Amino acid sequence: MTLAHPQSRRRRAILGARPPVLAPLALALAALSPPLQAQSAADDPEQITIVGSRVKGRTVFDSPVPIDRYTAREVEQAIVGSGELGAALQALSPSINQPRASVSGAVDSVRVVQLRGLAPDQVLVLVNGKRRHTNAVVDLEGIFQGTVPVDLNTIPASAIERIEILRDGAGAQYGSDAIAGVINIVLKGGGQGGGASLSYGANHTDFKPLGRTLTDGQTLQLAGDQGFTFANGGTLRVGAELQRKAGTNRAGLRDPDAAWWALEPQDLALDGSVRFKTGDPEVRAVNSFANATLPLAGGAEAYAFATLARRRSEGAAFFRYPSEDSNVPAIYPEGYRPETTGRLTDIGAVAGARLNAGDWALDTSLRLGRNDFDYGVDHSLNASLGAASPTRFHLADFRSEQWSANLDATRTLALPGLAKPLNLAVGAEWLREGYRTQPGDAASYAAGPVTGVTPGAQAGPGLSPQDAVDISRHVASVYVDAEADIARDWLLAAALRYADYSDAGSSTTGKLAARYALTPQWLLRGSVSTSFRAPALAQQGFRFSSLNFNSDGSGLQNRALLPASDALAQAFGAQDLKPEKSHHLSVGTAWRPTKETTLSVDAYRIRVADRITLSSNLESAAVSAYLASIGRSDIQSVAFLTNALDTTTRGVDVAASHELALAEGTLTLNAALNYNRTRLDAVRNSSAALAAIDPTLTLVGGEAQLRVTHGSPRSKLILGADWQGQRWGVTTRATRYGSVWAYSYDDRADTVDGTLAQKLGGTWVVDLELQFKPERGLTLALGANNLFDRYPSRTLAGSSYAGVLPYNFLDPTGTNGAYYYTRANWRW
Repeated sequence: MTLAHPQSRRRRAILGARPPVLAPLALALAALSPPLQAQSAADDPEQITIVGSRVKGRTVFDSPVPIDRYTAREVEQAIVGSGELGAALQALSPSINQPRASVSGAVDSVRVVQLRGLAPDQVLVLVNGKRRHTNAVVDLEGIFQGTVPVDLNTIPASAIERIEILRDGAGAQYGSDAIAGVINIVLKGGGQGGGASLSYGANHTDFKPLGRTLTDGQTLQLAGDQGFTFANGGTLRVGAELQRKAGTNRAGLRDPDAAWWALEPQDLALDGSVRFKTGDPEVRAVNSFANATLPLAGGAEAYAFATLARRRSEGAAFFRYPSEDSNVPAIYPEGYRPETTGRLTDIGAVAGARLNAGDWALDTSLRLGRNDFDYGVDHSLNASLGAASPTRFHLADFRSEQWSANLDATRTLALPGLAKPLNLAVGAEWLREGYRTQPGDAASYAAGPVTGVTPGAQAGPGLSPQDAVDISRHVASVYVDAEADIARDWLLAAALRYADYSDAGSSTTGKLAARYALTPQWLLRGSVSTSFRAPALAQQGFRFSSLNFNSDGSGLQNRALLPASDALAQAFGAQDLKPEKSHHLSVGTAWRPTKETTLSVDAYRIRVADRITLSSNLESAAVSAYLASIGRSDIQSVAFLTNALDTTTRGVDVAASHELALAEGTLTLNAALNYNRTRLDAVRNSSAALAAIDPTLTLVGGEAQLRVTHGSPRSKLILGADWQGQRWGVTTRATRYGSVWAYSYDDRADTVDGTLAQKLGGTWVVDLELQFKPERGLTLALGANNLFDRYPSRTLAGSSYAGVLPYNFLDPTGTNGAYYYTRANWRW
């Protein structure tokens, strides 16, 4: 856990900001024709999927690769409490995990998910089948350091019709990032009906480290959507949601027996009060969406959809004691805890048309995606400026942007010898990406007249003008995708994609998948594929400094994260980043003996070469001496991204469901398991440049390796039951998280692959919800997440920062305890 956190110098209210994309879009579509009526859309009972295959009508069961499908009702139930789409997917899917990082810079504000134990940016996110843009901030201090994933929380949960998860390598089908698989989010559409929902709840927990009962994390979620049909046949669905979430704090009291923490009398006087903070940040968010269609002449159709998200989050950095060098007693006589804030604006918009040209069905579209993150800190100071220091700083602005144009064409071909016509798809995409960073306030990075202290804003420092970047690239790609029933029981699918990156070279990826029906109810399936992931622009250009633990965990120091192309980074052994390349092998079976019962088992192996990861914090007395010799005494350690690892991830997914009539209702039972294990095939730690500075250091040390191999749950089991009657309903879910290993500074910890580590996980978490349906379309519910108030194992003393951090956020159990809520949902 470390200290760099975001905050904005701009304090405008979220609700006061005008949505630049959705409002004009909605007005333009509304002007096409006056509305006739408002109606509602229904779920698809046939479980048809649009991911994994370009064949219309392909279902989840008969797909040659494993696909999960979750409805709007399932997502809505799972998202209550956290308000986070990633947390909802973690609750629903055994293959997805979302750690809740705390006191970890921008990761407090940008939650990420991982699929099948791989990195968050190795899963591709689509919205209505179109690529979603990534966020603008590199994970500096969380669990997946160095990654740049999609921020799922910029997509309003109330906009979701269903979510499809393709658990298979799909780079040849969909392009870069689909190493672990694909998450496709399908938005609500159509011009019929609408709905509204309201939920409120709070954490209420027995917090044993303090011996107190805590109530915090109060969360209000309000959402609504409405469909409109126009006289010319056009449809428009718009919606918005509001979230207000108070933060949580699970910090403990300082252990007075911590021998290494030398404090002065004015510091000791603060014992008995909670001065640190670890837990969820405070969040204020407004998300909105629009989804529209317009029929055109000749059977063609125009379409457009867009999302707009604005979010403000307030977290915390570590407490600074009155006597510390990082404090100015004239400003904070009792010490201070910096408050960190991120302000995010995210826009995603797609407009296109579907039409027929002879035997071809064409889909052409334009897409814009942009993510802006405003980074800063409040209740802080720059100790080098003394009593003249400001207490609020703007640290940096980060922007990631994508523009793309796509053309997809599909048709069927009747070929001799085939049981059914071959389905052929071809397409092309042109993509332009840009990445820009802007410096913070001068005071946020200034080295003032007071010497002997770390310059720059605490919980920073800010980005200096010479470290700002403005880079771009373009990508051109083409693909061909074919599916055919080569015999009555055999389905064969193949895809090939060529992509050319202006900065990362070219790649050719391929995929071959097959499905064989032993009987109409029992299928065998498998696939082999290659994928390619080019380094994100943010990974190539991002630079920032943050406050991190030193090598023995006894103190904090400034670490500079540098681009691998930076001269200082290359002096420590960095090399320009290369693309990640993967080979994916999957084999499985699906069985549906009756309409009410399904079972699937899928095993997989994913090999990733040149995996991008964050290096260790390169620090030592020799490093400090070298940095001082070149005039960089403002930092004490250096880190950069590197392709130093090759990994293999092996695992198995098991899913079963059964539906039966019970007590004048329907009971659905579900069980799902994921087991995975990642090993290191190669670690390229040697560097002549680094050895010249300090031969005892390695590029990727034990802590960084441990995050890759043991930082995710080894297994995850979900047991669920959902009974729905005419007036009542009950949903319960029990989840067991397998073990993870967290790096430890405690010499009593176990040793894992030569690294001190503490075993976490191995706990059960139970969620329960009771529903009452007084009339058609209206549902009232009471529920609890983590009903039995389970907590992780206590952190070993040597890693607890003298007792103030009693739990490690790496544990998938979570550190907030029980959450109780009520919600109301009305669909009309």
